[in-house]
Amino acid sequence: MHKVLFLCNRNYYLTKMSRVRFHSMEAISKITDFKWSGLNWENYNESLTARENIDNLYKNEDKPDIVVAYKPLDVKGFAGIEQKTCIRYNEMYEVPWTLKEINEAKPDVIVCHHLNDMKQYEGLHDFKMVNIPHCAEKSIFYDQKLDRTFDVMLVGALGTQTIFGDHYPLRSRIYDLLKQMNHKYKCGVLPHPGGDHDDAHTDEYAKEFARVLNTTKIAVTCSGKPRSRYGKYVEIPMCGTAIAADIPNEDQVRFKNFVIEINMEMTDQEIIDKLSYYIDNENDRQMKKQIGMAWSQQYTQEKYAEKFVEAIEEWV
Repeated sequence: MHKVLFLCNRNYYLTKMSRVRFHSMEAISKITDFKWSGLNWENYNESLTARENIDNLYKNEDKPDIVVAYKPLDVKGFAGIEQKTCIRYNEMYEVPWTLKEINEAKPDVIVCHHLNDMKQYEGLHDFKMVNIPHCAEKSIFYDQKLDRTFDVMLVGALGTQTIFGDHYPLRSRIYDLLKQMNHKYKCGVLPHPGGDHDDAHTDEYAKEFARVLNTTKIAVTCSGKPRSRYGKYVEIPMCGTAIAADIPNEDQVRFKNFVIEINMEMTDQEIIDKLSYYIDNENDRQMKKQIGMAWSQQYTQEKYAEKFVEAIEEWV
């Protein structure tokens, strides 16, 4: 059994709303010899270097095969760790900052959750890169057999400003278009709860998100300006909900099989007509839903853990 050490500030673990990064590590912990540690964990001394802490953690046993870090520059002496090291990325579109983090942390391996971001870094440095796409926690995201009381629900952050300007312009358009559709259909907008909450580690926000997904026939989201394969592209179909969105810049053939495609090139009326068609035509919507549900089973957190362990065997 491979030995994995995960270094992460415990405050991040407790408060970060995006639980996908922790759900994946929890899945890995079930099939490896795993330790949680880092700043603010009882087993970690922040006055010591990472190497010294590892010596203390593994006094009477073999050292870990690989050390994974979330925000490695927060870890004193991360670049000096003797074992293989790994950092994982969701979005990597802020290239100067990403390169700074990579150059200073000096990881042996980088796991990229977004293939379209990974491509621009391949071949630049002496480290291995692997794409393991976002997966979802099947104990939270599943078909709860609830009444689908909403026809359409817009989900995901709105008004987020990044180097691209409005990071989710399609969602902004949909927000306005749903007002026009409200006279005929029951439409909703799920407010994003924000980035940090003291009780985020309880998964209550993720569970509530899954519950709301289970109350709508179609959930609308988007891939953002970078055209990224966000976790919502798995979470929505995993809940037995039809997804309407643009097509991310990866695995496009499969996404086109089940995503109700809407995009920025379409007119407002074309988007309204597309959504209306799949609300009104139950059989076609159910077909999209079933294909999406079947596809999503390839991307449970257990599958993520298996792919990660397969990669460890190559790295170490």
